[in-house]
Amino acid sequence: MKKLHFSLLAILFALFAMVSFTACSSDDEDTPSTEDVQTYIIGMWQPTHVTGYDWDENDKPAKVDQDIDIDIDDVDSFEFKQNGIFNEYAWTGNKWEIDCSGEHYNISGNKLTTYDVDGTTVLDVYTIQSINLTTMVLKYNLDGNASYPSTITFKKIK
Repeated sequence: MKKLHFSLLAILFALFAMVSFTACSSDDEDTPSTEDVQTYIIGMWQPTHVTGYDWDENDKPAKVDQDIDIDIDDVDSFEFKQNGIFNEYAWTGNKWEIDCSGEHYNISGNKLTTYDVDGTTVLDVYTIQSINLTTMVLKYNLDGNASYPSTITFKKIK
């Protein structure tokens, strides 16, 4: 009887160990799907926070962690359309005005690649860290240089 009790107990411990290791989910589930990105990205996005690196007043990379005020001259917002086209807007002190229109973008997984108006030259490649109906967080390397990583948080304004 002792042998049966010990064997039963050993089996229960083994089952508990198996369930414990297989029940944990992967961190990869936090990565937004291509479908989520394509659904949520449509609209106009205004940057609200930047951390990592950004351009300083002398156009040199500088370490930052700050909220972005709407009246900063260098703030650009982006309007993504369903047809793979996006426009850049600049804040003029009282409203957004188109700064550049007809640029292209492509989404592959959680990667957002932007192209010039001709659609041939890559402007930037972003990793979409998170996106939903109201907020988007993008990671990228300033000027394509891995030494200057940057994370920008956006809010949807339209």
